Amino acid sequence: MPKLAVYKFLTFYVYSFDLLNEPPHIHVVKEKGARQKACKIWLNSLIVAKKGNFNSKELQLVLNIVTENQRLLLRVFQQAKKKKSFKTLRLK
Repeated sequence: MPKLAVYKFLTFYVYSFDLLNEPPHIHVVKEKGARQKACKIWLNSLIVAKKGNFNSKELQLVLNIVTENQRLLLRVFQQAKKKKSFKTLRLK
């Protein structure tokens, strides 16, 4: 499960199996305390594939971050897909 990027308490990753079978997308996990929340976003269209258990405010934050960093996230997704080494992005 390659970790593509991090932003404060959010982790952006993709499952290795998904790299073979699905269009560019990213899973986002919020880990704070004992609870964990997750969602899935298609990177080309910026459509939420699975809202998971994020509330609307959290999901909007995730979408803003993904939108602002779309090109970087697509690039690192492609690097992971091609099994090239990459450094986990620190998003701002």
